[in-house]
Amino acid sequence: MSDINMEKFAIPDFVPERYVKELAKSCVGGEELQQQKEKISALAEETANALKKNVYENYMQFIETASEISHLEAEMYKLSHLLSDQRTVLTTLSQASILGNENTLSHESLDDQNLETEKAEEQRKNKLIAISEKVENCMNLLDVPDRHLLHEGDLLELDPEENTPIQPRMHVYLFNDCLMLTSWVSNRRGPMRYKFQTSYSVSTLAVVNVRDLGTVKQAFKVLAFPDTRVFQCNSIAIKKDWLEKFDVAKKMYIEKENLKQKKNEKPKLESLESPSLSVEEIQSPQIAPLPDWLSDVAEELDVLIVERHFEKTYDLMMLAQNTLETEEFKSHPQKKDIQVKIEQKQKILTDILLKELDVTDNWSPRGGLRSSRYPVLILTKFNMTSQACELFLDICSRIVKAHIKGVQLEGSIQSYVNQVGEVFFCTLSDALSEFTSLFPKNKLSAFIVWASMQLRLLMSQIIKQVFTPQCPLDSVLECVQSLRDQCTLFCEFGLDLRFHLNSCLRTPIIKALREYKEKIVDSMKAKVSEDKWTPVNLHSKVGVGKFLTQMENLGLMLVRYIINETWVDLSSSTIWFTQSVITLQNVGLKIVSKDMMDVVDECIYAIFNSRLSITGHDSSYAQKNLKFILDIVLPHMLKQYKDEVGYENDKLLGLGKKFGANIAPPKKSNITKYTSNEYL
Repeated sequence: MSDINMEKFAIPDFVPERYVKELAKSCVGGEELQQQKEKISALAEETANALKKNVYENYMQFIETASEISHLEAEMYKLSHLLSDQRTVLTTLSQASILGNENTLSHESLDDQNLETEKAEEQRKNKLIAISEKVENCMNLLDVPDRHLLHEGDLLELDPEENTPIQPRMHVYLFNDCLMLTSWVSNRRGPMRYKFQTSYSVSTLAVVNVRDLGTVKQAFKVLAFPDTRVFQCNSIAIKKDWLEKFDVAKKMYIEKENLKQKKNEKPKLESLESPSLSVEEIQSPQIAPLPDWLSDVAEELDVLIVERHFEKTYDLMMLAQNTLETEEFKSHPQKKDIQVKIEQKQKILTDILLKELDVTDNWSPRGGLRSSRYPVLILTKFNMTSQACELFLDICSRIVKAHIKGVQLEGSIQSYVNQVGEVFFCTLSDALSEFTSLFPKNKLSAFIVWASMQLRLLMSQIIKQVFTPQCPLDSVLECVQSLRDQCTLFCEFGLDLRFHLNSCLRTPIIKALREYKEKIVDSMKAKVSEDKWTPVNLHSKVGVGKFLTQMENLGLMLVRYIINETWVDLSSSTIWFTQSVITLQNVGLKIVSKDMMDVVDECIYAIFNSRLSITGHDSSYAQKNLKFILDIVLPHMLKQYKDEVGYENDKLLGLGKKFGANIAPPKKSNITKYTSNEYL
C-alpha cells in the first residue's frame, strides 16, 4: 500500500479516476481502503486549514491594496477629466476670432448645444418611462433628475455557496446611481415583461470578478451589505462589458461626490476673498477640522465589519459618537452626516449579529454556546437584550435537542434514561452558566420558563419509552430515581426543577401503579383456581438459594419453610401473590411523592382485599397458606410501611383486623400521631 502525500496530487497530469483505481488495486480489504480514505480526508483538511491561514494572513494586505487601487482609479479619472477640460478650453481659444465676430459663432453654438441638451433630456426621460412600463411594480425612475441608463441585459443568478442556478433568467438594469434587479414574468399580460425584485445604490456596491471554476464560467459577484449575489453571463465579451459599465458607474458617482464637496467649499472661499469685506468684518467662527480617523470612520467601520471584528466595530462606533458630542465638534457642520453614516453601519452590524444567532439560517451546533457570546454581548450593548435573549435560548434549545439525539437507545432502558438525563442536565447547567454571565438578573425568569419547557419536552419523550406495559415496575423505579437524583444535583447551580419533574411524572406514575394493580387483581382468580395447593419443588439447591435471596430482598426470611432440601412449604399462588404485593408496595413507596400516597394505599388495599375475598380451596393446606398471608406477609408490609412513611396504613390495618390477622399492637409513644398526612 503506497503512502499518501501532497506531491502525488500536485503533478500536472494527475487523474483522479486513475489514482482511485490504482489505490483500489494496491489495497487489500476494506480496512486498508478506509485507512486511505481517512488519510486523504486528513490531508484535505490540513490543506484547507493552510489555505485559510494564508488568506487570513494576507487579508489586510488585500484590503489595503484594494483601497489603494480605488484611490488610484479616482485620481486617474480626475486627471482624465482635467485633460478633457483643458482640451475644451484650447479648442475654444483656437476658434476665437481676432476680428471680434466670435459672438455670432458662440451664440449659434450655444443654441445648437441647447437643442442637443433638450433632445438628450427628452430621450433620457422616454427611455426611463419605457423601462417603467416593462417592469411590474417598478420604482419611480424619474425621481432622480440626472438618472440615466448605462447598461441592461439578461443574466443567470447563481447560489453563492452551491454555485447552482437560483432562477431561470433575470433582467438587470444598471443606472448611473443604482442597480435594479428584475425577474422574467412567464404569464405576462400587456406590456409588462419583468417583475421588480430589488435595487442597490452604486455607493454601496462592490463588483468582484469570479474565476472560472468547473461549471461556473463568465461570472461576477455583486457585494452589497448584507447581500452577496453571483451572476453568470453568456460570453466573455458580455461579462467584460458589464464590468466596464460598473467601473463607469462607480467613477461617475465619485466625480459627483467630489463636485458636491467643491460646491460646498466654493461659497466659503468666495466669502473670504470678497473685497467688500475686511478680515475684521467676517463674523463666521473658526471651525476646527475633523481628525482624519473621524472623517473616514464610515469606511473603517465597513472594513471592520467585513473582517468580522465586531468588538472593534462597536468600540469605534462609541468612540466616534462620544467624540462628536464633545464641545469641540458639537456644532461642527459635518457632525450630522457622520452620525447618519454611523447609524447606518450600526443597522448593518445588528442585522449581521441577529443573523449570526438565528438558528434557522444555516446554524450549526458545533460552535456551541461560546460562539454566540460576542454577538449577544454586542446586542446587549445596543439595548437589544430581549431579542438577544430570545435568540440565545433558541440556540440552547437546538443544542439540547442535538445532544439528546446523539444518545443511542442501546442496551437496557435504564442505561438509556441515565445517559439522557446526564446529557440534558449537563447541557442545562452549561446554558445556565453562560446565561447568567451574558444577561442581567431580570432576564433569569425567561431562562426558568425555558428550562421548565425543555424539561417537559424531555419527559414527554422518556414517558413514551419507559411507562409501557412491557417495562417492569422495578425498571420504572430505577429510571425515575435516576432522573430525580440528577435533578437534585442540578439544584447546586441555583435552579430547582424538582417540582416540574414531579408534576410531569405524577400522571404516568399513578397510571402505572393502577395498571399493575389491575393486572394482579385480574390474574388473582386464575392463579388461585389453578393452584394445586401443594408445596413447590425448586428441583435444586441453587434454585432454593435463588428463591431465598429474592424473598430476602423483599424483607422476608423463609428458611424455615424449606423442606426436604429443595421444597418450599408454600403453594405457587401464595408465592406469586407475596412477591407481587410486596414489590408493589416497595416500588410505590419509593416512586411516589407525599401527595400521591393515597394511590399506593388504594392499590395495596385492592390487591389484599381481592386475595382475602377469594375462598379458594377448603383444604387444610390452603388455610395454612392463607394464615401465612395474614400472619407473616400482612404484618411485614404494615411494619415496612410505617418504617418508610412514619405512620400506619389504616386501610390495610383495618382489612387485617376484619379477616382476623395476627397483628401485634403498636408500641405506645408520647409522640402525637396525626390521622392524615396533611402536615407531613
